Amino acid sequence: MFQEIPKKVDIEYDPMPAYDSDSVLCFDGRSVLVRIDGGKAVLPSIKDLDEKVANVFVFKADEKRFFLCLEKTGAQGFGFEPLNTIRHVAADIEQYAIVTGFHYYCFHRENRFCSVCGKTLEHDAQKRCMVCQGCGGEVYPKIAPAVILGIIDEQTDSILLTRYADREYKNYALVAGFVEMGESAEMAAKREAFEETGLEIDDIEFFATQPWGFAQNLLIGYFAKVKGSREIKMDEQELAQALWVKREDVPAEPGSISLTGEMMWAFKSSQR
Repeated sequence: MFQEIPKKVDIEYDPMPAYDSDSVLCFDGRSVLVRIDGGKAVLPSIKDLDEKVANVFVFKADEKRFFLCLEKTGAQGFGFEPLNTIRHVAADIEQYAIVTGFHYYCFHRENRFCSVCGKTLEHDAQKRCMVCQGCGGEVYPKIAPAVILGIIDEQTDSILLTRYADREYKNYALVAGFVEMGESAEMAAKREAFEETGLEIDDIEFFATQPWGFAQNLLIGYFAKVKGSREIKMDEQELAQALWVKREDVPAEPGSISLTGEMMWAFKSSQR
């Protein structure tokens, strides 16, 4: 998974200004300023930008510092590429930085005014938060927990795979959904399994977590066993397809950037 790429990540906010050699993340909607070179994503540095724009520290990984542009700009030799392209480049620090930086970009784009008094929000000089210039309220980046669920049928040695309805991502996935107010992650796993497929589950076993900046999520992965009927009653508003797939037929490879891909590979390779 992409968060495992850097050897060391320091997410603590650094108020020191950016240097010319620091890497910079510039977004325009769901596109990022980048150059694809030999299958790798190459980010511009501060000195490469067409103009000097306001920026803010994101994080440091393997001693490289990454900053977020707070205004749209360009850089010679770089262009805006869709975020979906970044899912398919070589796994390296730049890929991780883009996904994490997009999370931070969304935070800034969505928090310009205070939801309490309506005054302007400005970034705090010493920590990663926005501060209201009217009431002094603090706003921190939103992180939405969501569960990913590998439902296993031991009788047929199969796992339940799905395809989303009306989404850009068209490959196979697993049952997934947000943790709602008042729920534990395990409660959410049971509810999502039943709502999306009509299946009941038990023996819920934790697998791993993953920060997923594409959607400002923290993904929580579980495997579980189907309980009772194996008949799928698919929620057609959420899913375009839901089916049992035998272990040897699961379309998965090792080294996926995503928790879903890692879980599918874990089942195919008999790790679960």
